[in-house]
Amino acid sequence: MARPYLGGTNAGVMTVTAATTLTEADSGKTIFIDQDAAYSITLPSTQLGLEYTFILTDAGSNEVKIDGGAANKIKGFSMDPTVDINLVDNNLLIIYDSLAVVGDYVRLVSDGSVWWCTSFSSATNGILGGNS
Repeated sequence: MARPYLGGTNAGVMTVTAATTLTEADSGKTIFIDQDAAYSITLPSTQLGLEYTFILTDAGSNEVKIDGGAANKIKGFSMDPTVDINLVDNNLLIIYDSLAVVGDYVRLVSDGSVWWCTSFSSATNGILGGNS
């Protein structure tokens, strides 16, 4: 999907602090999240070219879950500073765990069938794949 020139607006970013369902219109946005509360962000159905980038801007002790919205639709990996690669394979969720650190990010891109995940956490096991 093409990204139009934003002309100095903030249309390409949004901040999420509570349960939210993203839409196709949100595709291409950078989404700032915090862990002041536990909540889920639900993705729309997979569609070729949809993409979202999530950045943790306020760490806390709560889990924030990114819900793929359909069974076993998130695949890819999450890297952490110990160079462990946590496979995200056939998962329902990406979880910003309570160990996550400000700046940890997740990028999701859909090929029309699944969400492909690449993510990095500054803390071991800060970002995980999960099914509950």
